[in-house]
Amino acid sequence: MKHCTIIILLMLLNAYSYAQQEAHYSHFMFNQTGYNPAYCGTDGVINGTLIYRDQWMGLEGGPKTMMLTADMPINFLGRQHGVGFTMVNDDIGFETNFTAKAAYSHHIQVGTGIFAIGLDLGLYNKSIDGDWQFPDEEEAIFQGKTRKMIFDLGAGIYYNIGDLSLGLSSAHIHEPELDFSEDGQTYLARHYFFTSSYNISLPNSLFDLTPSIILMSDMNAFQFDINLNVLYNKKVWGGVTYRNEDAITLLAGATVIGDFKIGAAYEIGISKLKKTNVGSFELMLGYSFVPEKSKPAQKVRSVRFL
Repeated sequence: MKHCTIIILLMLLNAYSYAQQEAHYSHFMFNQTGYNPAYCGTDGVINGTLIYRDQWMGLEGGPKTMMLTADMPINFLGRQHGVGFTMVNDDIGFETNFTAKAAYSHHIQVGTGIFAIGLDLGLYNKSIDGDWQFPDEEEAIFQGKTRKMIFDLGAGIYYNIGDLSLGLSSAHIHEPELDFSEDGQTYLARHYFFTSSYNISLPNSLFDLTPSIILMSDMNAFQFDINLNVLYNKKVWGGVTYRNEDAITLLAGATVIGDFKIGAAYEIGISKLKKTNVGSFELMLGYSFVPEKSKPAQKVRSVRFL
């Protein structure tokens, strides 16, 4: 039996699954809209980000994920808001998960900082291919192809003051259930995310340091990523990330044309799975620009708009 089949069966399809693991992203610091709807529009620019992730390369059926996010600030009735959307397609062996959601954020000026409250609403579609198996395997849990679509809900808060940003959010708040059959039930466990970053200006004005962190939990499992990126001349960056008991990641990227950014990351596994694959690769494309009619009232620092 394929290694990936064993992993997926143990994680997702054991009669009734008590948790649903969220996809990981090496470029989480460039992708805050995907984690927290409150972030939308808070940096005062229009952002678009595309991420492709090939996890556990060389492992048959390993996760392959693509995420597209966009957000922008808007002024309505004299108040500042933000809107955005997220689309995710996540292939894991015989399972494909697709998410599409829209986000709204309300901004409140708090001293010299911005506090935001956000909400996202969308659809989550899970497809399972019961024929994804070796001929000598036992009868599949599901026959043929089946899928279920459910309503999904998330919310968050975000605060930015100067070079410091803090975010707290939750996905799958109402823990929606997916009932495929009496023997094939699962649900989307409520997940919590905490993100933070801080920009450090060095004595040499050509260099900046930006440490970032993301904490993720479904209250049964806990994982964190700690990253340190070095930015040169506001154009080129490189860094390293440690994910507890899982991987060490090397990142590099640059602003190449105007405000167009490209970044790449390679993860070196340190868990027991490291013998089954040759690491993970991730590619990030991003574009950020200031709306022509936006007011240059306050500059909010963001690792996405370097």
